[in-house]
Amino acid sequence: MNYLTISKTHILNALQSIISVVEKRNSLPILLNVLIEKTNDKVVFTTSDIELQISSSVRLQSTENLSKLTVSARKLLDIVKLLNDGQINFSLRDNKLFINQDRSKYSLHTLPSEDFPLVSVNEDTKTILKISSVSLKSVLDSVSFSMAIQDVRYFLNGLYLELTPTSLVAVTTDGHRLSYNAVRTEVETIIDASFEGKFSCIIPRKAITEIQKLLSDKDELVEIDFYKNHLQINTDKHTFISRLIEGNYPDYSRVIPDESKIDILIKRVDILSKLQRVQILTSDKYRGIKIQLEKEKIILKVVNSEQEEAQEEIICENEDQLDIGFNVIYLIDVLANMKTEDICISLIDSQSSAVIKIPNNDDYKYIVMPMRI
Repeated sequence: MNYLTISKTHILNALQSIISVVEKRNSLPILLNVLIEKTNDKVVFTTSDIELQISSSVRLQSTENLSKLTVSARKLLDIVKLLNDGQINFSLRDNKLFINQDRSKYSLHTLPSEDFPLVSVNEDTKTILKISSVSLKSVLDSVSFSMAIQDVRYFLNGLYLELTPTSLVAVTTDGHRLSYNAVRTEVETIIDASFEGKFSCIIPRKAITEIQKLLSDKDELVEIDFYKNHLQINTDKHTFISRLIEGNYPDYSRVIPDESKIDILIKRVDILSKLQRVQILTSDKYRGIKIQLEKEKIILKVVNSEQEEAQEEIICENEDQLDIGFNVIYLIDVLANMKTEDICISLIDSQSSAVIKIPNNDDYKYIVMPMRI
């Protein structure tokens, strides 16, 4: 019998978790569809854009069956979203998917499932890592904002992940700023005899965005399979596969200053709120802010092309004097993503990059280049 019954809540959650992979327009009509497949006691929903693929599974309580098919992902989602709560019936006849609930009846055209381009990983596993979903999400969230966007240096349009026996390191940079975060891992979590002490890859920007959406705040063990050209992440309900970016990532360690002459400890929320206020007078064309260090205070100053001015002062322990300029958005981005109460800003001079970090913690560092004001 080509018939299936699923609760609205279950199918809605599944479709919403994978819909963003589907582009609104695509030269391949099949990529506008979701692949629906019944396997054992689950029904699996899969979307793909050829470069990345996400599957979401729903466990079934019945022994009903439904043939493998593909149907418009967005139309199906929109219909399910507006139906009443409760059970929804699906049936397949004459190449059409029929959707029924009480007095509501819909039919959608299907395309052959064999035409759906599944991402295949025909490679030997390089490394398998098991890590807490909360830890993984935390490290990705802390650095993803500084990935490049459509940079001709294609390897910057992603997140660099480096795995060693003791840490998982994530790095992003757009050439003007760099974010670094390391999560300590236990050797036992790396399950692969061929692991030779270090593995690295570059994960595309879109893939990182999708991974962040999939990782819930509920703490569960996530398995990451690293291949030569692909990455696969397995959670309780999802399977995620993405192609990796080929190329060599810049040596990030050369960008991180190994010394400082000025170290200022301040409240993160205090400087963040004042940066957000002064940036109101900046524009898309010019985001410059001057930071003046004076005795026991920091002055934040913006002057725009219309000669409008904004100034804020922050009281802090400081005996040094220095004027330095930055892109204010680069500062706001990092401070908005940090979770710590206090931050440390380390400086050398007006021509050198600044380091923003958590006091007494070398696991997270943010490096931002100065700009001429």
